[in-house]
Amino acid sequence: MSYDTEHVRNAGETPRTITNIPAFTELLDNTDLAALYTSIRRAGTMTGPELVETTPVSKKTVYDYLHKLEQAGLISQVGDDAGTAVYAAEEFELKLTVRNTQVSVTPELVEIVAHEDEYPAIQRVLDDSGLVTFALAHDLVNAHSEGDVTIRQMAELTGLSTGTTYDLVEALYSILDLGDDNSAATTYTPDDFDDEESNLRHELFDE
Repeated sequence: MSYDTEHVRNAGETPRTITNIPAFTELLDNTDLAALYTSIRRAGTMTGPELVETTPVSKKTVYDYLHKLEQAGLISQVGDDAGTAVYAAEEFELKLTVRNTQVSVTPELVEIVAHEDEYPAIQRVLDDSGLVTFALAHDLVNAHSEGDVTIRQMAELTGLSTGTTYDLVEALYSILDLGDDNSAATTYTPDDFDDEESNLRHELFDE
C-alpha cells in the first residue's frame, strides 16, 4: 500500500497539509480516537471538559488525544470559553493506492471506523481485507443506496463474499441512516449480471 502523503490535506477553504502521518493512521486503527474526532466534527465545536463528560476514555486520555489530533492538523483551536480551549475538526482527504486502485479516506470513513466494536462485519472486513477494500466498499454502499449497484456487484468489485458484503451494507445503512422508514439494505434485490456489468470495475477504476 502506498500512502499518497502529498495529497493528505486539510480540505477546508484554506487547505493545509496534514502533519504527523502516524497519528493520522492511528485515527483509522483506534476506535476511541476515531470516536473523539467524530464527536468534535459532529458537534461543530467542543471543549476538553465536554469530551471528558461524553466519551468513555479517561480525562488524561481525552487530553492526550486532543494534543495528538491538534499536532496532526486534524483538529484546531478555534476559540476560548472562559479559559478553556474550543476545538473544531478539520476536513481531510487521504488518497490510498493499491494495485492501481485508488480510494479516498475521509472523515465519513473515520466515523464508520469509530463503530468497529459495535458491528462485527466492519471489524471482519478491516481485519481480513484491509483499509483499501473497506474504503471501496464504503463508497459502493452509497452507490447502493441510490440503486446504482447491487450487493452482487459490490461483492464482485471488492472481492468480498456475498454474505460479508450484505452484512457490511446492513451495518453501514444503520450507521449512516441510509434509506427511509420503509427501506433498508434488505429491500434492494440484486439483479442478475448482464453483459455490461463486466465493464463496471473498469469504469470505476478508470475515472
